[in-house]
Amino acid sequence: MTDPLRTRQTPYRDDLFVLTVAGELDMRTAPQLAEALGGEVPPVLVVDLTRVTFLAAAGLRELVAAAERAQEHGGHLGLVADGAMALRVLRMSGVAASIPTFESLSDAVRELAPRPPC
Repeated sequence: MTDPLRTRQTPYRDDLFVLTVAGELDMRTAPQLAEALGGEVPPVLVVDLTRVTFLAAAGLRELVAAAERAQEHGGHLGLVADGAMALRVLRMSGVAASIPTFESLSDAVRELAPRPPC
């Protein structure tokens, strides 16, 4: 049996949320990711994929759709994937070239967090 997909959205700040995804992200579990990514679009959403054990095209489609939706609403979506499987898939598919992708959550938060007005 495959790992079930688990998601947890955590407010990092009022304008930045982190969605942690764990397990296998495939055609069977992509609807769960779509549901977790749906709803109100925060100014910045960081999707942490460091605990994803398998990443298929269906999961990539949901991530790209979420990034497009965020952009339409004036927001940003970033991905976190370490040197494990997810990062290789993101790079090989070209998704990492179109969605900002970082190797650590701290890098993603630092680079994507809205800057306070001067």
